[in-house]
Amino acid sequence: MRKLVVYTHLVAKIRGMLGHMLTVEDFDNMAHLNSVFDIAAYLKNNTYYKNHFEGLDPEQIHRGELEVILYRAMITDALKIAKHLKGWEKSFYRYVYRKQEVEDLKKMLRALQIGKSLKELNRRTLFISRYSKIDFNVSLEANNARELVETLKNTKFYNLLKPLLTEDDKIDLFAAEMALDRYYFSRMYHQIHKYMKGGDYAVMNKDYGLDVDFRNMMIIYRTKKYYGLPKERIYTFLIPGGYKLKYNDLVELVETPDAEGVLTKLKRGPYGDIIDFESGHWATGFYQYASFIYRNNIRLHPNTIAPMVDYIFLKEIEIASLTSIIEGVRYKIAPDEVEQYVATQK
Repeated sequence: MRKLVVYTHLVAKIRGMLGHMLTVEDFDNMAHLNSVFDIAAYLKNNTYYKNHFEGLDPEQIHRGELEVILYRAMITDALKIAKHLKGWEKSFYRYVYRKQEVEDLKKMLRALQIGKSLKELNRRTLFISRYSKIDFNVSLEANNARELVETLKNTKFYNLLKPLLTEDDKIDLFAAEMALDRYYFSRMYHQIHKYMKGGDYAVMNKDYGLDVDFRNMMIIYRTKKYYGLPKERIYTFLIPGGYKLKYNDLVELVETPDAEGVLTKLKRGPYGDIIDFESGHWATGFYQYASFIYRNNIRLHPNTIAPMVDYIFLKEIEIASLTSIIEGVRYKIAPDEVEQYVATQK
């Protein structure tokens, strides 16, 4: 009974938050602006992001600071929702937004790989909280990838990354990013199957499976097209638990000799009518489809954990689309071209 009361209250709150998300018109308006400063001003004056610009002058905000504001807005929403949850729901939900912890590790490894100091990173973009397993005060002092990995000895990331270090104190960055993604999603798969049942299991297994399908398609295609990796190694990067792509489908794709063959099979597969594989805008098509699924879950399954989790997924997609707009305007790309990278629900 308590769960029903809590969910009813939260779903009403989340539906209100959904009603304030950016519209197709908002993205179109921003795509036609002239600068990052103009986008910041638009967000401050015309959207629900305005509360996150308090005390800030849009004309003084550069791209990096704007992305910090967007990220912190998402985390703020996640924490607002989390405080209403108890038991396994709270533990699982906390795990969902801890994905940012993995993204932070990637961010730090990329910076070190190009010789950038971690002291230059904006700490506000990092998932620094009592729920994080990383001691950022220590990790941000690292001068190279080896030192960074050594700061992770008390985390699960240590044994994952240490074998990928190279003799020059760098790391096999591609393999490290693949390993981190596989670790996170494998743990998510474990959480779903260990703690969930009934409606919670059904919606979350589908949400998880969709994301895994997209990532596995990208892994197989990119490793064949850009890295020329042997199939034995590609198998080690694949993430378990897809939705439409079953094990035999993945085997068929991995065993295909080249990237063009993979592309042909993908166009004929279950996502051929959803993603425009020829255009190269894979993420846009997938995000549009996923957005439709997430919104349906919130509407049709209000008494499950779906509204709490899918709202955060929708926020991630919104921020990814906003980032595309920011980059497009910054580099003076034509609005029509920029909008091809924006996932919106009409």
